[in-house]
Amino acid sequence: MTKQITLIGNHPNESHPLGKWLSVNDIPLSETSCHRELTEKNDEEDDDLILWLANKLISHHYSNFRLEQLKKKYTELGFEKYAEQNRKLPIADKVKKGNATEILLTEYIQSTLNRELIKVFKLKYNPNVDQAIKGDDTLMIDFFEQESGNDIKIYLGESKFRKVPSKKVVDEISASLEKEKMPLSYSFLVEEIAKSDEELALKLDDFIIQDIKDKGQLIYTGLLLSNEQTSRFVENNLNNDNPELIFISIGIQNPENFINLVFEKANELIANPSTL
Repeated sequence: MTKQITLIGNHPNESHPLGKWLSVNDIPLSETSCHRELTEKNDEEDDDLILWLANKLISHHYSNFRLEQLKKKYTELGFEKYAEQNRKLPIADKVKKGNATEILLTEYIQSTLNRELIKVFKLKYNPNVDQAIKGDDTLMIDFFEQESGNDIKIYLGESKFRKVPSKKVVDEISASLEKEKMPLSYSFLVEEIAKSDEELALKLDDFIIQDIKDKGQLIYTGLLLSNEQTSRFVENNLNNDNPELIFISIGIQNPENFINLVFEKANELIANPSTL
C-alpha cells in the first residue's frame, strides 16, 4: 500500500466520473514529496463528465431553498431578472477557475474515501460571488462513532488552477500546507452544522484540533490543476517535510477550456432549473 493510499485512499474506479476520466500514478516517495499524479485517459470534453461537474458546481453554490425558488420563478414573469439577482455562479474568470478547482478537490477526496464527508458548502455563503472567499479552500471531516468513543479525521486542502504550471504555484500550495498549518474554519463548520444537527455539532465541538493533529489524523491535501506538464513541475519543485501531506496533480490537455465548458453547462442548467 502506498503512502498516498494511506492518506486518502484509492483512486476511484471507472464507475465514478473521476475514475473514468483520470488515470492514477502514485509516485514513489522522497523525504520531501508525496505526490499522486493524475492524467487524462478520456477527453475533458466528455459530456457525462461535464454534466456531472456542472451539477456539482450548482450544488456547491446554491442552497436547496434558492433552487426551489428558481424553479418556482421559472414559470413566472421576470425569471431572468430574478435569476440574476440571486446569481451564485461567478462570472469573473479567476474566481470561476478557483471555485471549480476547490470543488474538484472536495469531490476527489470523497471519491477516494468512497463516502460523503462532513463539510460546509462555503461558496453558498459568499456575499460577492465574483470575489474569492477567504478561509480554508477545503475542510472536511470524517466522523467515527465507535464503542471506545468518537473519533475524527480532518482533511484540510489547498487548491489552485493554472493555465501553465510553474515552480511558483507549487511553492505556494506547499507553503500553505506546512506541518505547522492549522484549520482556520473548524469552528465555522461546527456552527453551521449546529443549524441542522445540533447533536452532531456538539460531538464535533468536543475535539481539540491540536490533539487530532498530534495523532496524525489531520491530513493535508494540495491540488494543482493545469496542463500536461503539471506532474513534471510538481516532481521537480515539491519540497515539503509535512508527513501528512499529499500533493495531487491533475494534468490535462486544455484546462482552461475544461473549466469554461463546465460553467457553460452549469449556467445552461440554471437557466432551466425545472430540469434540476
